[in-house]
Amino acid sequence: MSGMLSPHEAVRPAWSGREKSQAMRRLLLCTGVLALALVVYTYSGDGGEKAGSTSEIDYNVVPFFAVSKPKHSDYSTYVNQVFVDGGAPAAILQRHHYAVKLIPLPVHFNDQALRVALWDNYDTPAAVLTGAVGLGGMGRKDFLAWVSSGKNVVFLGGYTSLSTMNELFGFELEYVPYVPGPWWKNDRNTPGTPFQYGPSRLEEGSGNAVYGVKIESIPLTGYSMYDTFRVSAVFYIKYNLGTVCYVGADFRSMSASNPWGGVLRDAVRM
Repeated sequence: MSGMLSPHEAVRPAWSGREKSQAMRRLLLCTGVLALALVVYTYSGDGGEKAGSTSEIDYNVVPFFAVSKPKHSDYSTYVNQVFVDGGAPAAILQRHHYAVKLIPLPVHFNDQALRVALWDNYDTPAAVLTGAVGLGGMGRKDFLAWVSSGKNVVFLGGYTSLSTMNELFGFELEYVPYVPGPWWKNDRNTPGTPFQYGPSRLEEGSGNAVYGVKIESIPLTGYSMYDTFRVSAVFYIKYNLGTVCYVGADFRSMSASNPWGGVLRDAVRM
């Protein structure tokens, strides 16, 4: 019986050298994967960067374009130049800031000149307008694009200014013929804005009319800064990345020291 195989030897498979080599490769591969997983887990637990943590993302390398916009806490400084139309109160705008440059902005039936002014002074952050704006289709698009890019336009008091705001920006502001002052600072909305440290109330002086709007007609992106009896005399509205402000006083015969002047300069800094 020496030529016969035992039962164990009869059922045991005979592995070739190739099969042994493949099995060894699989074993080494599994061992390497387990070792790599252990290293990653240990590094994450020892204070390394954790996967999926949005707080650790470096946004400087994310491929999107961010528009630089100053924070409200940076409003302690005044602007260095302002676009103005023919009726803007220069003495009030430059009070305590005599180096501020006032740049004429052609807003009456000269779209090409408007485009040139906006292009040549692209870093001018604000504009002050006192009345109607006569712009064609191209001028209107250029002006809206300028505001939308992060700039600030301030309209001064008057029915004409409110009509212009409605026409240009699509607002539905409702003019209120007359509401007696004083106009109180809205402490719910002013914190974090240049108006935060302004006067607590504004009076309607002799010869200086104030033109207000119904607070309910201000868009949801707008906030009243000074109001009385549900009528706002000073407010601002966010328009894309820019801001549209309204200061409802008549500045034509106003002295430079009037508190309304300080509120106007606050609006310019928005």
